[in-house]
Amino acid sequence: MGRKKKPSNKSNGGADNSDNIVKSCKIKTNGNNSSKTDESTSSQISILDISSRLTLPLKPSGVDLSVDSDDEEILEFQIRPRFFYVSSLCLVCMNICEIRCDDCGMVSYCSEKHRNENKQQHMALCKVLLEICGGMEGFSLAKTLPPNLYRSFRIKTISLIENKIMRPLDLWEREIVLYPRICGSCGQVKELICCPTCGVDFYCANHQQNHVKWCKDFQVFRKILWMQHKHGFIEPDVPVVYYKEAHVLPENFDFLIYEMYRNSPSYRRIDSYTYASLSHVATAPLTALFAMQKTIPDWTTRTHFRIHVIGAEFQFECSLLRVWEKLFLHFIPRLKNLTIEFTGPELNLPPAPADLLGKIKMCRPCKSGGRRIHISFNPRKLYHDLKNESPADLICLFNPGLYRETGFDNIDTWPGTIMKFCAEKVPVVITSYTDFEIPRDVDRIKSIGDVKVLLEPQRNPFGAVKPDRNFVSDDVVPLMYKNHCISIVKGI
Repeated sequence: MGRKKKPSNKSNGGADNSDNIVKSCKIKTNGNNSSKTDESTSSQISILDISSRLTLPLKPSGVDLSVDSDDEEILEFQIRPRFFYVSSLCLVCMNICEIRCDDCGMVSYCSEKHRNENKQQHMALCKVLLEICGGMEGFSLAKTLPPNLYRSFRIKTISLIENKIMRPLDLWEREIVLYPRICGSCGQVKELICCPTCGVDFYCANHQQNHVKWCKDFQVFRKILWMQHKHGFIEPDVPVVYYKEAHVLPENFDFLIYEMYRNSPSYRRIDSYTYASLSHVATAPLTALFAMQKTIPDWTTRTHFRIHVIGAEFQFECSLLRVWEKLFLHFIPRLKNLTIEFTGPELNLPPAPADLLGKIKMCRPCKSGGRRIHISFNPRKLYHDLKNESPADLICLFNPGLYRETGFDNIDTWPGTIMKFCAEKVPVVITSYTDFEIPRDVDRIKSIGDVKVLLEPQRNPFGAVKPDRNFVSDDVVPLMYKNHCISIVKGI
């Protein structure tokens, strides 16, 4: 449906750095000016910025004892992290380096040893990169074009390389062309400075200030890539809390995790990679719950609730479905049945029995209470082509990029879907990767359907804090975050 997808910091040796990583602290008092902490009423709430966790070492995950351990057959998927290309990081070990390939000059190594180790593997691509790209000067010249034309230049360059090499490029190989070693502001390729703090972004002497506001984000990006390369995929522990009454979400993800962990030592030791991964898997159910609490007046007493997720992709929305129990169902004790239906032309299911793909292993209290989560899929289908027998209570479009008119298979399929979800007259959640996209998505909806805006475009308090590079609007912001911004509309 026009989907978008598209560091060797020294550890502290395992020491608990909790006293040094508190970003800010708010103290709630009982009507006086005293700052004394009242632990019995959870009066102290700390906000820990993810960048404050960069020095914490990776901690192994524990065992979730809340999950029923009977012989019920389920399927769980681990998405293996792929290799990411970064022009300043070694192609072998992901450490910072300054040695570049003598021929193409587009990949880097930390040592002659690693360059020699990778030489045979790099040789075929190197020859084509040199022939098609001819070094960085072509990118420098293309950078002077309007942003959309510069993006088109890079896409067409990839196509030329693939035709020449006679195979599709891997994602990391595409990144050599998508994110070249040039100044992101002016395209200069000579006398570039690699930021000594983040070790990722390049800039010329005239554009250092353009980088400063993103430096912390790049530090997190580099650290996550390095830990991902070293440790592989990690599945973060999701804290388990059972609420006896319907629980209103606090003001953001940081407050929620603090609250659920009760500021325990485990919470204070969550490293940046684990924390980012936790926010990444939690953002879909928490964003939906946030929207439900904002727009469904009787949400606290609902016993049944149905969510339609439009434009879904399995690896993004469906790979860890059990978080919906811990971060949605547990917050609404009266809710007995939660139904989630995923639809999308790019929703490709793995080869497995359909009845097992959507089966979630429930915790003991939920199972004994007769609570259920029902999952269904409409793979490779457009939402407006479906005949929905059961209407949704809430519709979610996570990072759809509605404003772009080159959608699935380069066909703009959004108008039909927009007309359909507007006609259903239920709250519709739209999220985006960047501040740039969300108002344009809402404007696109308004241009097609008659809607009321229930929540104006704003920063999503439950968006992910795991950064990724931004290609679709990199002239505005270099990094993006899953469900970073949010708006809610409803057809009238």
